[in-house]
Amino acid sequence: MPDTRARMDFMKKLHLFRNLNDEQLKSTAEKMKEQTIPEADTVFVQGMPADALYLIYQGRVEVNRQTKNKKMKLATLVKGDYFGEHGLLTGQTRNATVKADKGTVLLLISREDFRRMLRKIPGLRENFEIIVASRKLAAQMQFKWLLDNEVIYFIARKHPILLYQSLLIPALVMLAIIVMAISGVFLPGLGLTLAALAGVFALADGAWMAWKYIDWGNDFYIVTNQRVIWLEKVVGLYDSRNEASLNTILSVSTESSEQGRWFDFGTVVVRTYTGQIRMEYLGSPKQASTMIEEYWQRTKEGARNNEQDNLKQAIRNKLGYPAPAKPAAPPPAPVKTKKTPITNFRSWWGKTFMVRTESGGNVIYRKHVFILFKATLIHNLVFLLLLAAPVIWFFLFGAPPIWILGILGLGIAIDAVMWGYEYVDWSNDLYQVTNEQIIDIERKPFGEETRKSSPLENILSTEYKRQGIFATLFNFGTVFITVGGTQFNFEDVADPPAVQQDIVRRQQARTQKKKEAEGAAERDRIIDWLAMYHKTVEEIEREQNQAKPKTG
Repeated sequence: MPDTRARMDFMKKLHLFRNLNDEQLKSTAEKMKEQTIPEADTVFVQGMPADALYLIYQGRVEVNRQTKNKKMKLATLVKGDYFGEHGLLTGQTRNATVKADKGTVLLLISREDFRRMLRKIPGLRENFEIIVASRKLAAQMQFKWLLDNEVIYFIARKHPILLYQSLLIPALVMLAIIVMAISGVFLPGLGLTLAALAGVFALADGAWMAWKYIDWGNDFYIVTNQRVIWLEKVVGLYDSRNEASLNTILSVSTESSEQGRWFDFGTVVVRTYTGQIRMEYLGSPKQASTMIEEYWQRTKEGARNNEQDNLKQAIRNKLGYPAPAKPAAPPPAPVKTKKTPITNFRSWWGKTFMVRTESGGNVIYRKHVFILFKATLIHNLVFLLLLAAPVIWFFLFGAPPIWILGILGLGIAIDAVMWGYEYVDWSNDLYQVTNEQIIDIERKPFGEETRKSSPLENILSTEYKRQGIFATLFNFGTVFITVGGTQFNFEDVADPPAVQQDIVRRQQARTQKKKEAEGAAERDRIIDWLAMYHKTVEEIEREQNQAKPKTG
């Protein structure tokens, strides 16, 4: 069980207690209670009274919420995480059920001690309020691009002052509309006209204000247990996600203006290998930057701990001591798949116009079908015009002569060839993601071919953008992949967030596999050196014993 010193060291790593001095940390650590979960069990159930704050000192817990229709998994929390703060701050009952794994060790701060801490320690309440607001917002949002076991630790919109600034002009316009409507009362003969105009202008201005609000509400700054993300969206025009893995972060800093210090907002700058992610107009920037630093340091510490555990196990194997037996995991439940008959039309469509195909773990993307439609629009119109020409001729002049039909047939053939050229040009531009690399192939019909490739582990950052009303309506855009000093652009691909997710998922799997291989090779070298060292010491001792003169 952790003593007071160990608890203090543990608390110092948490952003919640970053502002506490040693005396405050010691006082809090001494009042903590410990709870060890010998077997997998429920910590508390949704609807129970909130009686304590829980810190996970060791192990893992799963957080679930029961709604009217279904049970929803909110998060899987690990060492360094905490839970139970919502009920303590709001006075409400538990809003979720928490179950702990076997061997989990929890540190508890009672409700009375928690409230006493909030009163005595400046800034502590604000830290918890930020977390409660963040978790509430995270529970409301459903991001399909989140990876398995990826947990949102922090999510926030831009500070409301940015919304207020953007609504200032529409508000002044609305005020002018109200003045115009009132003035109609004092202008005989124009009252009805001014009232009608004021109503039209008010509806337009109200729509403008609603658009401003929606636009503000669509931008998010997110920190998960794996990456830092900036989501930006302009309704109908623009959609982008810029992100960086926690293990690529170099530094975290804050910037603020005089106005920002008054209203508690600023910019958190996350610098990575490829540049920076700027979280502008972010409320409570100091707390947010501290949080990012904590999860960044936790990622590095986790990597070091894994390396140490692997080294210990490798030494045990070298010395002939097997690893301690672990309970066998239950076999996964069989997955029932429903076979869907593939019709000839679907098969033809899939081969001709499918923009994403996957085989053997390799994914191939084409540009969105809208790009093909755009490139062939003139040819499609010409084709329709040529088909309609005989009918139009018939109604105007009677049956068309053979030579007219021949010209029209020749025109259709030429147009079909030109349409086919555009189709081949569209289908020849391929973007591939395999388990080892990304590939960008551009090939002109009867022309040159350009092929670029890069290993997945060399990817430093990814970003996608949807620009324009058609890109938003038809869900296509460009995924930007930074590799060293160059950039791969997967242009005009369908569903760019899903493409980015495919890349990130395979990149993380590839990077992890390579790290494990490099770590295993390094461990083998260290163990060989240790074995050689002990062998050499034994040889020296043997030589010294042989060189000693025999007595007796």
